[in-house]
Amino acid sequence: MQSTNARRGVITVGQGPRRHRRARRIAIAAAVVFLMLAAALHWRNALAVRGSDLSRSVIGADNTVRIEAIYFRLNDRFKRLKYSIFGGGTGNPISPAAQRHTAASAAASTSAAPRHASAAAAAGAAGAAAAPTAALPDAAPAPIAPIYPHTLSQGEGTWTTIQLAGGLRTPYTTQHPIYTTFIRPDPQRPYATVTLAEFSAASISLHPVAGTSEPGVSTGISGTGAIPSSVLDSGALLAAFNGGFRWQDGHYGMIVDGKTVAPMADGLATLATYRDGSFRIGTWGKDLGPSPDLVSARQNAILLIDHGAISSKIDAGGHTWGFIWYTSRNFFTTRSAIGVTADGRFVFAGGYETNARTLATALRQAGVQTAMQLDVNKPYTQMALYEAPHSYIQGFNLTDWMHQSPDGFFAGRARDFVYMTIRGQTQAAPTASPRGTAP
Repeated sequence: MQSTNARRGVITVGQGPRRHRRARRIAIAAAVVFLMLAAALHWRNALAVRGSDLSRSVIGADNTVRIEAIYFRLNDRFKRLKYSIFGGGTGNPISPAAQRHTAASAAASTSAAPRHASAAAAAGAAGAAAAPTAALPDAAPAPIAPIYPHTLSQGEGTWTTIQLAGGLRTPYTTQHPIYTTFIRPDPQRPYATVTLAEFSAASISLHPVAGTSEPGVSTGISGTGAIPSSVLDSGALLAAFNGGFRWQDGHYGMIVDGKTVAPMADGLATLATYRDGSFRIGTWGKDLGPSPDLVSARQNAILLIDHGAISSKIDAGGHTWGFIWYTSRNFFTTRSAIGVTADGRFVFAGGYETNARTLATALRQAGVQTAMQLDVNKPYTQMALYEAPHSYIQGFNLTDWMHQSPDGFFAGRARDFVYMTIRGQTQAAPTASPRGTAP
């Protein structure tokens, strides 16, 4: 039997306002949760870093790594499921700023010419006499064939050039174009990409810089964490990119300007630079070692690719490719690497949602003969390119998933990095542009 109030349609006094207050509280709580989730997504990289550091100090490195392994495995499953439902994420990952500096390369007309070929040499080969002329720009690398059968996205595997202005950069990039492209190395993750930037190895110099805290914590030696002012003023700065893992994650060595920042160890992949401005990548104790001409060196893990062969330990865990407890096979994240090709090109690679194997596969497909992995995870993987088209130096990141400021290489960076200059052109120029940030 219905109650008297229900039959008469009577509403208890205060019931309506209580419903409104409850609905308002639910709406406010939902808004708070939404804002917290949005903030967590926006700051997830910084929060993850701080959370990892705190966790290591509380429960230890091994237990933290176990938790991280679970996180990366679940994150990978979520992204694969998301792609299977919604698709997307297979386009060009080059940043909008980098795209504004690119132009389609006439690979078909230049790839057949030898690198550094001159117009006079080409005319002579055709049997025609010609006066000496300026050398032609470096030829584009050959297009990269897809690693697995799929419909290519626009620009995938096709090289474009990045032009930089100001100082010595304009004539340099006219003669030695910076080539870039991207490829997809993983058939199970079509959204995974590896973005490549290639430079003429004979025309650049690399300069490792120790961070204010890494990797010198083992010796108490702090680096400047900054590109020198004289280099910023020289007009010769081309790029800067991240270094390797922290000291505690593998005890990798580093030498800067002849000073040992962290002890070197045999068997580790090493970037070494020399007094004549050249550099080499190899295994310390086998390919490389102490030398009177050695200026700087930075070690990280073992060689990713050695003489064209992918490392036999490509699926190893531990400290090898990023401290993961059992194996790197399921450790998909952003990764960085450097390498050299047989025809004298220096390659920087930024991998998005790659493991060690897919990153190495992409590099080998691009013709890299020797490669070493650098740091991993979004907060630590970055390449910035620099120009000075006006009265200040301004930088832009290579990919759209690199969110760190390019100005971070100018002062007080905690972790080590490497900057790149035009070889033999690092002294301050008389018409140097003052440093600054683009408005």
